[in-house]
Formats: sequence, structure tokens, C-alpha cells
Amino acid sequence: MNRIFVGSLVYEDTPPYDRWLKYLIGGILIFTIAIGIFFIPFDLVGTWFMLGETAFLALIFYSIMPRKYQVLEDRIRIVLGRPFAINIRFSNIKEIRATSSGDAYVYYGIRLATNSRSVVEIVRKRGLGIVISPGNRELFLQQVNQAAENYRKMNPLG
Repeated sequence: MNRIFVGSLVYEDTPPYDRWLKYLIGGILIFTIAIGIFFIPFDLVGTWFMLGETAFLALIFYSIMPRKYQVLEDRIRIVLGRPFAINIRFSNIKEIRATSSGDAYVYYGIRLATNSRSVVEIVRKRGLGIVISPGNRELFLQQVNQAAENYRKMNPLG
């Protein structure tokens, strides 16, 4: 029987969102609703299409924006809109480090940073790196590095 090891929660953090990012997301949704309302007297099909597009964009934003960063005994879990999450095992992590605020905007990899003041880069052994922005960067780095060290002591081969 195969058992999947589920690590217990060590630390959890909530990502802060920059004000401009909230305005950008809200602006996109308001813009598509406004265009749909504008089309009412001219094209009812266009109105329904734009309202459907607004709902679709809201679902996309809900699904891909980070909700929590969890440090577990064996991995980091980035909780997105339910039911989505990204799990990064410590065995696949090369390095976790604080990085510049520029990486929140321009980064070759997966960019899940929501704030430019608290950016952390997760460099993976295989696959693209990931940038995130925990609410308390120093405490997050301390907790994740301690959990990774404990994991490597318990699993020297993995």
C-alpha cells in the first residue's frame, strides 16, 4: 500500500497586495462590465458576451492569485483560489532567498509576487523558479529555511 506523507503545518503567511494591483484587477473587471452596459442599446449578444467575459476574468483572477503561503514539514505550499495550489517539495528546492523588488515585476519564471516590498525567490533544481511575496519576509525565510534544514536532516538522500 502506497502512503502519501502529508507534512504538518509549520508556518503560514498571507500575501500583501499592492494597491495598484488591486486597482488594476478591479479596473479590468469594471471596464469589461462598462463595455457590456454600453452595448445594451446596440447589441444584446455583445452585452451578454462582455458580461460572460467579466465573469470568466473574475474566475481566472480568483484562481491564480495567491491566498496563503504555507510552510509544511516537507514542502512549501502556495494556496491559490480553491481548489488550486502549488506544492514545492524541499527535495526540489535549490535555494530560497530574498530578492530585489524588481523581480516582482520582471522575472524569468513563475511570478506570483503580489507586493514589491517583500519578494522571495524560490530557486528549484528542476523547473522554473518562483517569486512570491509573503507578508513578513524575514520570518517566512527563517521558518522555511529551518523546515528545509529539518527535512534534509530527516531525509539525507531526498
